[in-house]
Amino acid sequence: MDRYTFFMEFRGGLYISQVKEVNLRTAIVLWSESLDITEIKFMKEKGKLELQRVLQNEDPTPIDGVPNVWILHTIIKAGFVTIHAIKTADC
Repeated sequence: MDRYTFFMEFRGGLYISQVKEVNLRTAIVLWSESLDITEIKFMKEKGKLELQRVLQNEDPTPIDGVPNVWILHTIIKAGFVTIHAIKTADC
């Protein structure tokens, strides 16, 4: 399994977490399910569920010239969300 680090920008906050999964697509699903909304200012359960639905249909964009780094932008009712995903080596 690979480790993925996620950086989510949402309404002025930056939230960082990691998951281990076999590929980026399943890592995004696991990450979105594991979001702790008590840690995310302005996000409620409805916003988390909406984000999970939206991410099922989004393909992350690889960053040119930077291997193993992707970005996603989306809008949910609660606001604009930017997510960076990085495939991270274990130390």
